[in-house]
Amino acid sequence: MATTKNPKNSRKVPHQLAKNIEESIMDYLNENNEISNKVGIGNSFCEWVLYNVFELREDEVLDATEISGKFDNGIDAVFEYNGDICVLQSKYESSHNIDSMIRFIADCQRVATELPISDRNIVLEMCKKIRQAHQNKETINCYYITNNYISDWEDAQKKSALKHVDEEFKNLKYHFYDFDKIHEEIEIKQGMLPKEFRNKSIKLPIQENFENFGTIVTMVKIKHFADFVIEGGNTLFHSNIRNHLKGTKINQGIKKTLKEELNNFWYYNNGVTIVCDEYNFMGGLVNITAPQIVNGCQTAKTLADHFKNMTISEVNSLTQDGYLLVKIIKTKRSADENSKKELRDKITRYTNSQNAVKGLDFYALDSFQRDLKILFNQYGYYYEIQRGSFITESPSNQKSYKGNEKYNYLIASGKNSKKFVLPAKEVIQSFTAGIKQMPNVAYGRANELTPLGAQWEKIINEETKKLPLEHFLFPYLVLKYAKDELKYKAGPNDFRKNAAFLFVSTYYLFLLTLYNRIKDKNFETPVEINSAFYKSLFNNKELNIELLKTNHKILRSFFRDTIIVDEVGDNLRGFVQNKVHKPRNWKILELKIDQIIEDIEDEDVYTDITELIENN
Repeated sequence: MATTKNPKNSRKVPHQLAKNIEESIMDYLNENNEISNKVGIGNSFCEWVLYNVFELREDEVLDATEISGKFDNGIDAVFEYNGDICVLQSKYESSHNIDSMIRFIADCQRVATELPISDRNIVLEMCKKIRQAHQNKETINCYYITNNYISDWEDAQKKSALKHVDEEFKNLKYHFYDFDKIHEEIEIKQGMLPKEFRNKSIKLPIQENFENFGTIVTMVKIKHFADFVIEGGNTLFHSNIRNHLKGTKINQGIKKTLKEELNNFWYYNNGVTIVCDEYNFMGGLVNITAPQIVNGCQTAKTLADHFKNMTISEVNSLTQDGYLLVKIIKTKRSADENSKKELRDKITRYTNSQNAVKGLDFYALDSFQRDLKILFNQYGYYYEIQRGSFITESPSNQKSYKGNEKYNYLIASGKNSKKFVLPAKEVIQSFTAGIKQMPNVAYGRANELTPLGAQWEKIINEETKKLPLEHFLFPYLVLKYAKDELKYKAGPNDFRKNAAFLFVSTYYLFLLTLYNRIKDKNFETPVEINSAFYKSLFNNKELNIELLKTNHKILRSFFRDTIIVDEVGDNLRGFVQNKVHKPRNWKILELKIDQIIEDIEDEDVYTDITELIENN
């Protein structure tokens, strides 16, 4: 690969992690059978970036990359990340060059202001979103990413081109990632702060204070704290996984207090918590090394925005001094990066409660998710709470994950150890679809399946936590089999491209119906069935595969039903997201299951499943 030789002699990346990243990219390309296809290679590299750098879910990746292809106007992906619209162009190895970088700058400006040249509806729709964001002066993040290296000369040429960008495009923020930058993004998953911030110190003027337990609790003038945040910039919030949620009621309240009751800010606000590597007193100043705001992100950013928009004379003319409570905690000098990250994460988890959360967010901080990680490890699987973290594991650790020989037939098509990596978000989606029978939420509202999301307490609660691990493992393995063996993924030009989670739901509904009929029960949910039945079934490779294939026939019949055909129309995605769970449609699905069961009653598969159910 191009990353074996770095033309930037001043930058050396640690060999092992760099090698892990190279192997991860190559494994992904091999997994998708794209090595001999130049276009396919580029597409697969783009997907790898979206998974491992931006940590998107699989459905988000599919949506983001739908624009790529004929007449895509130089764009490989469009997606939302931390509340901003993002435009991505990826270049694998030798496809990267200075002309591509300069052309990307121009392409982003063009699609932000002009109608795209394309006859594809998805391109027209995506580019319309970009134009609307530009017209509303919203931030548009433009990412050019290559696994090659951007040379010093290329970097200089790129900077020169950006200097000549018109003021009209100041809301387009350009980011150029080469292998070094990809490496740094993956390295951060190990607990490291961004390179430019690891040894950075910022001074903060403080008022009355006391110190104990390696912590300073102090009163700080609001305008001084705003200067501190402005100087530190976004890197101050790297460890705070919540987004800066613009326009929330909390932020509006902060703004109102700043304008109308500055002297009462001290009483109305809970303050800010900072974790750092070190701090030192210097008269009325405290010098803080590698500070991270882990609580009070909304307060800090709102204060900075407020004072940033004021002139010097306006600041000087203030007749009141508002104050803010600030707590500064330093880590142990002997602590390694993982220990520092753990401390930052715990403080974030225990002190953040306000405002809605979006995206991955608190997955990494949720105690139940960490418990699942331990349990999956005992089964031989790596539970990837933070996407891309498997890459940071040592080669020996990566190879130690071998799954469970009883169930690995469901992921047999995987070509490397990555098949034993279970992404947390997909596991929770599969559980929601199968055990909770909510395919519409799993597929269409997955952002609500986060530890502070709207659906979280319905999906993960005290009762859920008592369930056996198999209720989380088996639905995911069914999902993988459906995608890998039955092609329930992008590609097929039929219902399968949007029905993977519906496949999981239908399979568990199919099993529930069989169990009730054979046992003469009236169970309403899959979780009511003894887990021993599921273990016995999934231990039986031949029977389980036969039932999985039968489940595919059920869905094929369902999507051929004339009522469902009319309901789907030309919007399959919308049907699965919003209509499949409507009573009439779900009743048709149940009818198709009953019909299939009647069709197989004289077959060996029915005899085998009957025997298995009666013994459980």
